[in-house]
Amino acid sequence: MEPWNAHSEKVNKQRADFEKAKALLKMTALREQRTHLTPLPQFTTLLAEEYYEIIKELITAIMSVDGWKTTSHELLIGYIAKFYPEFTNSELALLDQLREMRNDIAYRGVMINPEYLERNQDNIHAVIQKLKQVLNMRMTGQR
Repeated sequence: MEPWNAHSEKVNKQRADFEKAKALLKMTALREQRTHLTPLPQFTTLLAEEYYEIIKELITAIMSVDGWKTTSHELLIGYIAKFYPEFTNSELALLDQLREMRNDIAYRGVMINPEYLERNQDNIHAVIQKLKQVLNMRMTGQR
């Protein structure tokens, strides 16, 4: 994970975009529905990749509400680490692990062992729910 840096060339300050956040939230709902249709263990790799995409879109939505945009997946996680202390170090490590795993899948064709999701799926679901709670709070002006 790259620490958040508001002055990075990969970061832009923008006007809060609630419509983008709502659209991303809808997309994550569709992705979550698809995860329930994905049989394990044969599609473990695709499911792990899908979980990361859900997480990435939720963080992007949070940043949109907060008035930020980044092109860096590492800075997405760095943003959560800096501004949302309710996420523990182990949750942040899980997010970063999924990011690295997604890169390995996308760029090196790595296949994920089904045992990984057996061990981590509950924690992944919990982090997704926590991100949705944060997003919903931000969209309603809480915090």
